[in-house]
Amino acid sequence: MTIRGRKDLLGSPTNLYDVVLGDHVAILQGCGLGGGSLINANVALDTDPRVFQDKVLHKMEAMKIAADHIAKDIEDITGDDIFKRTPLFINFRSVRKNHVGIPQPACVGCGNCCGGCNTGAKNTLNMNYLPDAKAHGAEIFTQVEVKYIVRDEENSCWIIHYVPHIQESFKMKELIVRADKVILGAGSVGSTNILMQSVVHGGLNISPTIGQKFTTNGDTINFSYNGEKKIRPAGVELKNLKKGKSPGPAISSVIDMRSIPGEPFEDGLVLEDGTPPSSAVTPYRFLVSWLEKGEDTTPGEDDWRERVRHWSGNGWRNTLCFLSMSHDKADGLLVLDEKSGRVMVEYPEVGQEKNFEKVRQIARTGTHGLKGYFIANPYWHGLVSKIRDKEGIMTVHPLGGCSMGASGKTGVVNHAGQVFSGVTKELLPDLYVVDGSIMPRSLGVNPALTISILAERCMRLMAEKYGWQINYNRFTEIDPSSLMVRPGIRFTERMGGYLEFETKVTPCEFLLTVEANNIKRFLNDERHSAKIYGTVTCESLSRSNLTISEGLFQLFSESETRVNTREMIYGMVLSSIEGKSYYFDGVKVVHKDSAFEIGVGDTTTMSVHIHEGSDSSGKVIASGELKIKISDFRKQLKTMEVFNARTKLERLKWHVRFGKFFAGVLWEIYGPLSTTKNIFNPDAVAREKRPLDLGEAQPVATQLFTQDDYELLLTRYEGGDKGPLLLVHGVGVSSSIFAIDTIQMNFIEYLVERKYDVWNLDWRASINFDSCQRQWTCDDAGKYDFPLAVDHILRTTGKADVQVLVHCAGGIAFFISLLQGTLQGKIRSIVSSQTGPCLSASKFNSFKSAVRIPSFFHGVGIERMTAFNEGSEDWIDKVFFGGVADVTTAFKEHCNNPVCHRITFIYHLLWNHRNLNTITHDTLHEHFGYVNVTVLRHFAKIMNKGRVVTFQGEDIYLPEEAKSGNSKKKEDMKRQMRYMDIPMMFCSGQDNHCWSPETSRRSLELCRRANPDQHYERLVIPNYAHLDLFMGQNCHEEIFPLFMPFLDKYAYSDDIVEMS
Repeated sequence: MTIRGRKDLLGSPTNLYDVVLGDHVAILQGCGLGGGSLINANVALDTDPRVFQDKVLHKMEAMKIAADHIAKDIEDITGDDIFKRTPLFINFRSVRKNHVGIPQPACVGCGNCCGGCNTGAKNTLNMNYLPDAKAHGAEIFTQVEVKYIVRDEENSCWIIHYVPHIQESFKMKELIVRADKVILGAGSVGSTNILMQSVVHGGLNISPTIGQKFTTNGDTINFSYNGEKKIRPAGVELKNLKKGKSPGPAISSVIDMRSIPGEPFEDGLVLEDGTPPSSAVTPYRFLVSWLEKGEDTTPGEDDWRERVRHWSGNGWRNTLCFLSMSHDKADGLLVLDEKSGRVMVEYPEVGQEKNFEKVRQIARTGTHGLKGYFIANPYWHGLVSKIRDKEGIMTVHPLGGCSMGASGKTGVVNHAGQVFSGVTKELLPDLYVVDGSIMPRSLGVNPALTISILAERCMRLMAEKYGWQINYNRFTEIDPSSLMVRPGIRFTERMGGYLEFETKVTPCEFLLTVEANNIKRFLNDERHSAKIYGTVTCESLSRSNLTISEGLFQLFSESETRVNTREMIYGMVLSSIEGKSYYFDGVKVVHKDSAFEIGVGDTTTMSVHIHEGSDSSGKVIASGELKIKISDFRKQLKTMEVFNARTKLERLKWHVRFGKFFAGVLWEIYGPLSTTKNIFNPDAVAREKRPLDLGEAQPVATQLFTQDDYELLLTRYEGGDKGPLLLVHGVGVSSSIFAIDTIQMNFIEYLVERKYDVWNLDWRASINFDSCQRQWTCDDAGKYDFPLAVDHILRTTGKADVQVLVHCAGGIAFFISLLQGTLQGKIRSIVSSQTGPCLSASKFNSFKSAVRIPSFFHGVGIERMTAFNEGSEDWIDKVFFGGVADVTTAFKEHCNNPVCHRITFIYHLLWNHRNLNTITHDTLHEHFGYVNVTVLRHFAKIMNKGRVVTFQGEDIYLPEEAKSGNSKKKEDMKRQMRYMDIPMMFCSGQDNHCWSPETSRRSLELCRRANPDQHYERLVIPNYAHLDLFMGQNCHEEIFPLFMPFLDKYAYSDDIVEMS
């Protein structure tokens, strides 16, 4: 929803609902391809014919209006005379394709007509008129706002000034397009705004009556709350819709009081039953149940039942919404606010007009019949009115502003929608208005049918004027291929610099959007072509912005003139407001010129040539260079958008693929000569692995992508109904530590045998992904990886929360995620192996962090460390890694495995060797790989602080630990520890040389101190160190059983608790 008055108050300009707030009148209108038809209630009631006998319409030719009339016998009116089902623009029968080739299913009665029909049964304009126009060759553009029009008499055409609304990072500049004929159909507010702006900015000579005769169409809303009859009061999401319990269309019946005997037609009105969409259920329920105090229309009758329904929260289910239309005086005025450039409504006395009081009384009478509480329109007579101290009106059917008249003295347009020139009867050439703004009075009924008929009539007269033929008996079906929408990608870029002309140097800037409607074809295309639109600003070319057209962008195409060079090509036609054309030829040359170049300069610098005419064959009149500012580059990254994706996952997938392509090309050009992928022993024969004993719980893998473009892999082993249980590995390894095949029974097999639904996660640290070598921190993993994985598990299983077992660095990152608040309410219990929120490192690791070994590596350009020696053990491996391993470990733990040496240097010894069998020790390279230095630097800061902190060393996760005695810190700490109010087991190997067992003791004490009523426990396992808890040969007998009492205590199955 967008709410705007003289200032933007809320929302994006492209949101579906557009609310214009005025002092006395608020307007709700639709914004999108289809306009108000997207949110109207599809009612096709005809206007009372007496409306067209009003003197303000005496020049209108006879109109053929097909509609049902009210019964002529009005002597003894009954309810049957005024109650009827409303005719609706809705399909109640499925059709494979309608008259213009669009498939349309039948209405399911979900009641969401006013929230945008998601079934396709509603006959909005994008189901009929718009595809019909497309089939006849029309080009349709969305996410643009027309600002004003200017007449170009020299070229006998109109210049339309517009602004795109595709992104919010850059303030877009005005573009222009030229047209021989202009037809405005932007509604009462929109069309009036365009014409008023055209007077101010384009000198357009139109009638001074512009903005007059605005009418609310007598719109108002009242409620019968908590009556005795059960009503389905609001729309239902399609996924929750049950057969036989649908609320039906948004409006399905009407009390038509437009033909009461003896009453003038101006006193006529209609009341319709309204159903708000499911998206508005919560505010609607809160409004009628609590915000507004209704009037009991039947005091003393069934009061106790009414109270029970109200206080139980069921009163709103017996609520009927009365939507009404009547006749106001059409004395409103649309005025242009000079500061905001927006049209506002001035209608000071509208709330005092008698029609609204009459509607209120009739709605109250209806409420009395329902034995309900009467709630008057909150904007007119309720809470909002009292707060504002004004009786205001909110209309969804604004009319007038460009009203019809006999000349410019009495109206803005004639009976055919043609715009008058000033106060005369002369007409501006080829300028039309064909929407509700041309109505000079209220209609007293839903205006959709009347507006459609008026527009059809204006188009028929226009066709007759120009000699066009319209075949009303035959429709052209839209090309089916145009209905195939595929994901695309776009981004907006701004570059600035200077152009050198023959006699001077002039600043130049462009602000353009690159858009590919099919991202798959864009990536597979050899030249990676996309279209460009936007503006170029250069005062030597035009006094105003030049509009880009016929723009072609090519990403990393092979250069035809330079070896080993890629080019980013920008070719586009520039059209000036003076009517001249130029060709913009821009190139970014992507080529490695030195050993240390990384490509930043090449991708942010463009050489430019400007040609006369509309192609590159014209004379070059200017040359120069444009660059991207750092601030603009940051904004550009924010504008990167995958559009037309059906799901968030699909959008993320294409974001990642584009990122991989872009980064891959840059790496190919600027990367080092050596490959980034190394194998431990490429000559070794692959060993035959033991098949896992999983029974029917065969692995099912799901690939996920985080918002910062990291790949995750979730492998599910559905052994039973316990859990779900998420397993999280540490750094430098992968999920294989829980599924190792060189021991008799691994942890996955053990859990599956005990009927657990196991989810084994490979997060960004996994050596299965190249991302383990990229530079990231535990803050990043906590923010993106675990919320994504947990949400996927909950969504797939339908459970409310998950059990988690985390190990080492996976635990550190997971606790950071927990303390970031991203997992609140989603975690049932945690088993933390070796780490916790408080950390105590071994002496060797403490020494490494104290002397900043990871920072030293970073300083000398080492950005990753590997657990294997990549082929041969040279003297550096023997002396440095092997020597450190020997010095820092007991004699009985010495070995000759170079992989074990490297692991020991990076992490310290992770096992007691006696717990590993030979084959496990010999195949360590299968389970260990790269770790990035940035995360090691993060661990060093955590070790130095003794608790989880940010990569910058900030104490935002456990603030009380940083400064006890500070009251604010204690409050912050109290808030943070609420995230830790979860059953937890802290587990340490007694011989752990990586993280001291003090880690589990301090973490336990911290949690118990903060949450004394929660279940926390500690497990210290003798004769085991670190990773041998999962890779040890006897784990299934000595370790895994120790976890089970805690896990089983918080496991549940579907026959115990059922969540949805």
